[in-house]
Amino acid sequence: MNRISIVLVGLTLLCVACTKSEKETPNGLKFTVLKTGDGVLPVKEDVVVFDYLLKDSKDSVWSDTYSQGIPAAIPIADSSAIATERGMFQMFRMLSKGDSVRVAMSISKFFQDIAGSPTPPDVDSTLNISYYIQVKEIMKMDQFREYQMNLMENKRSSQVAKDAAIISKYLADNNVDAEQDSSGIRYVIHRSNGGTKPTAENCVEVDYKGSFMESGEVFDQQKSIAFPLNRVIPGWQRAIPMLGIGDSATFYIPSGLAYGPEGAQGAIPPNAILVFDVSLLGIGNGFDQATGNCN
Repeated sequence: MNRISIVLVGLTLLCVACTKSEKETPNGLKFTVLKTGDGVLPVKEDVVVFDYLLKDSKDSVWSDTYSQGIPAAIPIADSSAIATERGMFQMFRMLSKGDSVRVAMSISKFFQDIAGSPTPPDVDSTLNISYYIQVKEIMKMDQFREYQMNLMENKRSSQVAKDAAIISKYLADNNVDAEQDSSGIRYVIHRSNGGTKPTAENCVEVDYKGSFMESGEVFDQQKSIAFPLNRVIPGWQRAIPMLGIGDSATFYIPSGLAYGPEGAQGAIPPNAILVFDVSLLGIGNGFDQATGNCN
């Protein structure tokens, strides 16, 4: 059972275990309380930290914080803002730590009130949307900043270990004998001619092919492209200086040294482990923006 399925089962059990009650915000947003918490409501300058799952009436999950491992948060403004707040903001004023609620609405209302845009033409306008929200914590802003920093550090550390295990398994399964540097990059040198090696301050010219380790899909490929080494992902800044001019290698780059938990919109998914086949063609002291070459 995948993580989203477990979350949905848990939310269903909450509905069974508790007496549901309907509530309404001052501006008319209705929501269902699935489980009640400690009853202590947030006040001005509190931050409500919560997990959520957003799915449509066909049970397709649109977004969730559970798979990302990072909860969402919303600050509570002064009560003078209540009259102009959207319903979801008003609702969070009515929730306490431990509360679980469901908000259901039509697709059109979701895009109008939540997304703040018209319903896209490719979205089925007959669908409904359900938000399942679980309040984890209510804290002051300075506490939230520390909480967020600790959460990100813990997530980064766990992702480092997860990536290392995934890469090791991939290499073992594919009988790849790779070396490892201190950062966690695994690599196989295919050709080593003893040529001059670049530093992080150099411009380099390379041939490369980039692919996703999990699927093998090639996401980018370039011939004879030049760039300043200090302007690329950290994994390349560490990997390419292993090569001398004329050398080639395959590098297995952990996600934290690539595009991390954010990914690159439309190109690289979050926490993607990347594989690069690289040949170093040349080194320069600087990069000529006009010609796109090293000089």
